Amino acid sequence: MNYCEKCSCATEDVRCPLCGTKKLRPVREDDYCFLTECEKSYAPEHKRVLAAEGIEAVGVPYGNGFLTQVALPLENERLYVRFPDLERAVELLKQERNERDDAYLSYIRSRTDDLFVPEKLAKKLCRKLRLAEDELVPFLAREIAASDAVFDGGRIGMEEARMYLCRSERFVVTVNSDTFEVLAVDRRKRPRF
Repeated sequence: MNYCEKCSCATEDVRCPLCGTKKLRPVREDDYCFLTECEKSYAPEHKRVLAAEGIEAVGVPYGNGFLTQVALPLENERLYVRFPDLERAVELLKQERNERDDAYLSYIRSRTDDLFVPEKLAKKLCRKLRLAEDELVPFLAREIAASDAVFDGGRIGMEEARMYLCRSERFVVTVNSDTFEVLAVDRRKRPRF
């Protein structure tokens, strides 16, 4: 296993997957390795999940240069764990994400009666999907109920509301988590092979 000192990334490749450098060295047991980058609001929860399993995680604020120039707090945080704990930490965060996605899915399915579509978007979607206006909301409710996964798309502006992306077999429906306003409906892209 190799280690990039610039990115703190452990990899089996001869190149760092983050920066592309070939200047790698063998990883040591005391190296802190990059685990994930997440919104600052999720970092304490990730640290709590890892700490419950005895894994120490270190968070480093991370963002773009503009926020630093205007002295605003950085919006993301990068988490690092010791190399011996890296594999277990990845599995724990995957498990936590799956549980959270299942909770989002059941929450969204329970609130499909609250869905509403803004007038301008409704007209556009009715043309695009060839539906009558009174068929649109029931159609979207069925697509959300048939979703196989719901993803958190992040905050909407400066509000606490979040975008939930509901992925069904044919569509991705984006919904405001607080108001249940439909923000977008896109056809799912399929790989071409």
